Amino acid sequence: MRTNYAVGVDVGGTRIAVGLVERKGRIVKDAKKLTPKTGPFAVVDTIIDLIEEVSAGVHDSELAGIGIGIPGQIDFLRQSIEFCTNLPLAGVDVRSLVMSRSKREVTIDNDGNLAALGESRYGAAKGARDFVMLTVGTGVGGGLFLNGEMYRGSRGMGGEVGHIVVELDGRMCPCGGKGHLEAYLGRPALAEKGREAAANFRGREILAAAGGDMDHITAEAVLIAAQRGDEVARGILLDAGVVLGRALVGLVNIFNPKLIVIGGGIGESADFMVERAAEVMRGEALAGRRDVTVAQAVLGNDAGILGAAAMSFDEHDAREGMH
Repeated sequence: MRTNYAVGVDVGGTRIAVGLVERKGRIVKDAKKLTPKTGPFAVVDTIIDLIEEVSAGVHDSELAGIGIGIPGQIDFLRQSIEFCTNLPLAGVDVRSLVMSRSKREVTIDNDGNLAALGESRYGAAKGARDFVMLTVGTGVGGGLFLNGEMYRGSRGMGGEVGHIVVELDGRMCPCGGKGHLEAYLGRPALAEKGREAAANFRGREILAAAGGDMDHITAEAVLIAAQRGDEVARGILLDAGVVLGRALVGLVNIFNPKLIVIGGGIGESADFMVERAAEVMRGEALAGRRDVTVAQAVLGNDAGILGAAAMSFDEHDAREGMH
């Protein structure tokens, strides 16, 4: 049976967003809450509450299922969370917990993969067969599409572009490694740079954007100051753009994509960071640089929801033998 709706869940380090989605990609109803910091089961409870909120009144026969994007390494075949940097979900059977209470089919995947699927199906990468997406937010994730298909690797844990090493023995990454891309581009890294600048009396505009409170300096405060024209804040983001560009060099040289899409709350807000990254990539990558376009995502915060719903539709149709 061809179903009309799916529920897409985007679990982030900052917030959880859920939407009821039509097949053509329209979000009919959505809801969101801040991500609980009190443990994994509070996260699961919030996911279930939001699913119930957006799917109220929808008959089971109309719902393909529930897709959930999680910021961690997912063994897609086993539907298990193997590693999760920014949330305590590693080893937690989120799929079974949600399925047992919602009584609906549930599929989980990496949130970066699903953002890429959303942009592929409904957004900036529509029609692109070979592209790379990076999501820059609380952490740095992404997804790969090769020859029109999502590339997950042997067990579904591929595409972790945020943990490419960009500096040997560099800054400590939240995952425990050193010199990973996420250690330079994620919200915590940008906030730390902003606090360092404010402490040295160079970041007055950054401090002002945080209401004059050093403890309230966030990545968003750096962005606001940069958008107001503050050169110190712009310098922080341009330096981040150089690091991002060097990561893009490796991705272009390895995969020769037609398109690179930059999304996430930071990636879609810091235009000049993305422009700087594209300049670095074009200056340092090999011949494949001539093939690639660098673009910002167009779905905004909806990319994860739409990608998760698209996955749910695909899984439902595969179960039903539909193509």
